[in-house]
Formats: sequence, C-alpha cells, structure tokens
Amino acid sequence: MAYAPAAHRQTQLAAFALDAKLADIVAGAREVLLAQIKLAWWRERLAEEPASRPRGQPLLVALATWRGSTEPLQALVDGWEAMLDPDQPDLQALAEARAALGRGLAEQAGLPASAQAAGAALHGWSLASSEAGGELPKLSLPPELRALAVLHGLARRRKGQLPLLEGPLALAAAIRIGMIGR
Repeated sequence: MAYAPAAHRQTQLAAFALDAKLADIVAGAREVLLAQIKLAWWRERLAEEPASRPRGQPLLVALATWRGSTEPLQALVDGWEAMLDPDQPDLQALAEARAALGRGLAEQAGLPASAQAAGAALHGWSLASSEAGGELPKLSLPPELRALAVLHGLARRRKGQLPLLEGPLALAAAIRIGMIGR
C-alpha cells in the first residue's frame, strides 16, 4: 500500500483489510453456518449507508471512504462465502470477486478506463495467491492503482507459486514495480 497515492491509500487499504478480514472468517470457520452468519453481517453492513453503520467497528469506519455503489465490496463477501465448502472451495468465484473489487477500486480512483486492467490484476493475483495461478499477462495500470500493479507483478513473477515475496529478489521486484509500474 506504500505505492498507493495518498488520495487513494485509505480506500485501497480499507478494501484490502476487508479482504483479509473475510479471509480470516473463512479460515477460522469451524462451522460453515456460523461463518455464513458472520459473512452475512458484513454483507448487510456494507449495504447500509456509511452513516448508519456501527461506529465501533474500525474497518466499517475506514470503508466509509468508499463512494457510490458498494457492490464490489459485497461481491467480495460472496466470493469468500464460495470458499466455505471444505471439499471444494470455489477459487474461481473468489478470483471473480477480487476482479470486481479491482474494477471498483479503479472507479474509486476516478479511472473507469482502467477498470478492466485493475480487475485483471486482482483476478491474477487471486489465482496466484491460491496456488491455482499460472502465466499472467503483462498489464499497464496508472500510478493511482500502483498497489494493484505490485500485487499483479509479483504474482506474474512467481507464476502461481507462493509466497509472492520470497527471497531478496522479490523485494527488489516489488520496489521496481512500485516505482515504475512494471
């Protein structure tokens, strides 16, 4: 997130914090029904106007910077819910949900023309971070979406292998991508 411009950093950080929170809910699920209830709570809160949301939840407060439709955030909840099947988690549904988040982040940055590339960046990162990735295409993203470019670039470099930041060359690659965008 260090490469996200200050004007967009809080929104992007909040979106990725939501992704991490939902991942924690799914990873810690002992009972699918309880996890579904927790995910439904997030879906319902995200559908509310920011002023109506509970103030005691810092992540919801941070997400108040999201302007307009919260459908990309709600799609992320749906994507993580698709991962609850312990026998067959739906990696593709999560990747599509993260792609929707990427498109939403482009919209938040005022860059609708970059929405498809931003979606592709997070789709590729999602598949790579789930060990289901492979060869990812080169993408060009504007500086406002540099944080997405770093994730995609690291996933592309690792060709679907985890972890994305393994070894000193990975750190150098992250710095290079963050500075020049590729």
